[in-house]
Amino acid sequence: MDRSACVGTYNNGAMRRRPDTELIVLARKGSREAVDSLFDRYWSHAWRVAYAVTCDRALADDAAQEAIEKAFGALDRYDETRPFGPWLKRIVVNSAIDQLRRRRRVEVLSEDEAAFPAWTAGETSDEETRIWAVTEAVAALAEKKRIVVVLHYWLDLPLEEIAGVLGLPVGTVASRLARAKTELLPVLESEHVV
Repeated sequence: MDRSACVGTYNNGAMRRRPDTELIVLARKGSREAVDSLFDRYWSHAWRVAYAVTCDRALADDAAQEAIEKAFGALDRYDETRPFGPWLKRIVVNSAIDQLRRRRRVEVLSEDEAAFPAWTAGETSDEETRIWAVTEAVAALAEKKRIVVVLHYWLDLPLEEIAGVLGLPVGTVASRLARAKTELLPVLESEHVV
C-alpha cells in the first residue's frame, strides 16, 4: 500500500477529531480537509433544522445547502470565541424561512395540504407513537404557527430571537405560540404528553 495514502487517511481521521475552532482556523487558511470535516460534522444537523422549519425534504435540502455555503463563505467573519453550532443553526433557520418565502411566491398552497409526510406507526413503541402524534399535530398547524412552535420548542430559540428571525414584534410571536399551544393541547393531552 502507498505510504502517502496511509498518511492522508491518518491525517483525515486526526482532522475529524479536532475541535471546531481548530478546524475553522485551518479552513480559513485553505485546508480542504478542515472544510470537509466541518461539513461532515454539521450537515445532518443543518438538514434536520431546515426540515423542522420547512417540513419539506426538497426545501430542507436547498436550505441546508444554502446555509452551509453561506456559513463556510463567512468563516473569515465568524467569531471563534462563540460556539459554531448555534451560529450555523441561526443561518440555517434564516435560509429555511427564505426557502418558504420563495416557495410562497411561486405557488399557492391550499390550507388542507399537509406539509409533513404521512407517518405510519407500524410496530412502534408507545413513545414513538406519541412522538408521531405530536409531530403530525404540529404539521397540521398553519405555517405561521408551526414555524414559531418549531423554532421555540424544537430549536430552543427564545421569543426575542424568533421575533428577530421572522421580523415580527415579540408580542406577535408570543400570540402565535399561545394560539398554537391552544390548538395542540387536545393532542398533547390525549397522548399524555402534558
